[in-house]
Amino acid sequence: MDSPWEGTTFLFMWLGFLVLMLICIASFFLWAIRRNQFTDQDRARYLPLMSGIPAADDPQEEALTGRSGS
Repeated sequence: MDSPWEGTTFLFMWLGFLVLMLICIASFFLWAIRRNQFTDQDRARYLPLMSGIPAADDPQEEALTGRSGS
């Protein structure tokens, strides 16, 4: 058991990594709560449904792209 990947050393390394990750996740979550990242849920609910393609007002542009504005 000379390798650090055997026995209790490996277990303690994983436990330390787990504790470090939990602290990081908790700190990001607390930051998000304090900065009011979760306040506008009604707007966030509809963001994926909004179209990101602007409607073309120019008929020549419609002919080039093959889309109609309506």
